[in-house]
Amino acid sequence: MAQKKIEAIPEVDVKTVPQAAEESIAEVSFVNTFWEQYELSQERARKLRESREDAYLNSVKEVIKFNKQYRKSVAKLYDQARKTNKEMVSEVAQQVNLRKEDAKAEAVPNNDREELKKQLSEVSSQLEILALTPVKTFFQFVEQMEDNFVKNTEAGIGYARDRRNAWLQVRKEYVKLARNTHLDLVERGKNSLKELVKTN
Repeated sequence: MAQKKIEAIPEVDVKTVPQAAEESIAEVSFVNTFWEQYELSQERARKLRESREDAYLNSVKEVIKFNKQYRKSVAKLYDQARKTNKEMVSEVAQQVNLRKEDAKAEAVPNNDREELKKQLSEVSSQLEILALTPVKTFFQFVEQMEDNFVKNTEAGIGYARDRRNAWLQVRKEYVKLARNTHLDLVERGKNSLKELVKTN
């Protein structure tokens, strides 16, 4: 009976040696595949994060560009409306003056009338400048804020990328060490299993 057990052991060893080699290759392959997939997923996550940052920065720039064009079109519309109103007022004023001149004898000398018109136009232009000053200041303030926002966004994204790239080498070393430790654990587990099988 004892001889049958001894005979059975070499047969199992002969069968398990090729099986152990296959298991060893499979285990090493599994560990390598696992860590390669981890590294690939990290790389995909990094690329996705950077593309999101680029898309965010581009959208901010496009919104600011649209806002600037909108403000320019509002300013042009205001200028056009101002010119039209000025032309209409001057036409109406000329017609009124012609009627008054026809109706009245010249009570006020022509020089005084021209001086009065000149003063009124200067006063109206100064009032217009005073009225536009807060609007222009606000537009300049908004443009400056937008430019600063773009610069800060670019700087923030650049800083975040630099920080991530600095840690990238450290992370790669940790992954390399973890892979080697994992492979060592698999090898030790196989060796322990072999010793356990030999002792039984």
